[in-house]
Amino acid sequence: MSPDYQIPGRVPEDDTQREAFTDYWRERYAAEPYYDSSSTFDDYEPAYRLGHQSRAGQVARAYEEVERELETRWAAERGKSRLEWLQARDAVKRGWEEAIRVDPYLDKGTPRGT
Repeated sequence: MSPDYQIPGRVPEDDTQREAFTDYWRERYAAEPYYDSSSTFDDYEPAYRLGHQSRAGQVARAYEEVERELETRWAAERGKSRLEWLQARDAVKRGWEEAIRVDPYLDKGTPRGT
């Protein structure tokens, strides 16, 4: 795989890939059903990143099993996001789900229905 190739939504490992991840969600976040026009992309981006990175580390667990942990992590890792957990929760879950779609190896061992 070329170092310039980037799967949309994949967890970035360097600045070029980070930009691709950010661009992917920047194009889509306003079309998500939980989107609130009083929030900006900068509010949502840490939520997508948390979900995606968490999925990469939790390949054998269902989202419902880790949601409480993610809530705790959100409080510590949200940076300057103005979203409280109840506002960020759906974006975190979308980041989790999108990680599986763009990187199918993450779905190995996951119970069906998650």
